[in-house]
Amino acid sequence: MLIAEQKRKENIIEYLLYMYQIEDIVRSLNCDFERIKATLIPSVLPNPSFQLQYERWYEDICKELKRSGKTQKGHLYELEEVFAELTLLHRTLLEIMIDEKYKVLVDNAMPSIEEFSRKSTLVNAHPIEVCLHAMNMKLQLKLRKQEITAETDAAMDSMRILLAYIGREYAKMKTGQWGINLN
Repeated sequence: MLIAEQKRKENIIEYLLYMYQIEDIVRSLNCDFERIKATLIPSVLPNPSFQLQYERWYEDICKELKRSGKTQKGHLYELEEVFAELTLLHRTLLEIMIDEKYKVLVDNAMPSIEEFSRKSTLVNAHPIEVCLHAMNMKLQLKLRKQEITAETDAAMDSMRILLAYIGREYAKMKTGQWGINLN
């Protein structure tokens, strides 16, 4: 919970990837709050004074996944909102602000995005969604200590760079550092 809050403030891309991991962990425990309370929370609790906050946070995640029918796949509503903002930002950078550096990054990443999309279930997904899922997959492979080929790593690197750029622009947009008025 504290890590999620910190990541949300500091790096929206890391926040999304972290929360994807949390969703996966909660699902692996069948969204069973009592099981999460008994096994997961003690292992992540920074100190006992946060017990109730962590319990509420995980309980809310369980409830939301169940309520929204996403106990098997899909993302929390809050994460979907952030993703919607990122897709809007993507279009804004390309079509309104005509950010040449971003366009180059998109063009560089697009072959990898298209290939990953074809090899996954994300055939008609937005490029940013594909990049997020690719980074999540890479993280999963690293956690499982599975080898990532140099070719795959290079392909994912172009997506990582694209996400890093849009993440920085997102932070600027949210804090009013763009210095322009889009209204």
